[in-house]
Amino acid sequence: MKWGILGALDAEIELIRKHMDIKNETPLFGTVFYEGTVSGHEVVLVCCGVGKVNAAVCAATVCDKFGADCIVNVGIAGAMAHGLHILDVVISSETGFHDQDEVMLKYYPQRAFFPADEALAALCVRACEALPEMEGRYRRGRIVSGDKFISDAQTKQAINERFAPACVEMEGAAIGHAAFMFDKPYLVIRTMSDAADDNADESYDNFIGDAARTSATLILKMLELSDAETAPFRG
Repeated sequence: MKWGILGALDAEIELIRKHMDIKNETPLFGTVFYEGTVSGHEVVLVCCGVGKVNAAVCAATVCDKFGADCIVNVGIAGAMAHGLHILDVVISSETGFHDQDEVMLKYYPQRAFFPADEALAALCVRACEALPEMEGRYRRGRIVSGDKFISDAQTKQAINERFAPACVEMEGAAIGHAAFMFDKPYLVIRTMSDAADDNADESYDNFIGDAARTSATLILKMLELSDAETAPFRG
């Protein structure tokens, strides 16, 4: 079984790449797809770039060209839910677009949200439980995506009123959409770098490194805990 792992920024995949026995590197679409193994699992790893289109193209590519059996998106996000703090983790229950007009629901795939794979989510919870530093710092929740960095209280409130997400970012729903089209299980793991508010820019700069490493550590622990011969997900 092959895992497709995507991060939008190099900082989000750097730790994973360091733990990967890389067998092949394929330059494509302005980035590099790394094939190799982590903890005995076949992995294709890519820094997809920021935004929905970059994420969707790379998610489709890891499925179609590289044969990934599942997709996991790791990275950082802005906290939206009450009580969610910087460096806390959200494990996706579902993803959706916060910048999509409702008219789009009339057309394929005719849905507002893409459910995450429950077996992958359960494995991520196990990974959190196995790391003492994660105690009390993770939750399941809805993640919404859009091509905008949310950094003001007014926009944050509008998104919260419409979607009630746990956090907001720029790629997860596009990856969920691609996974749906390819009928592949997927999961998004996001660590909070900021609170998507008027202080978001400063907080992002201060916490991007720690937040990115936290999400990367979780996927590494998931791979360590998962049986190398059997998939922890459907399909």
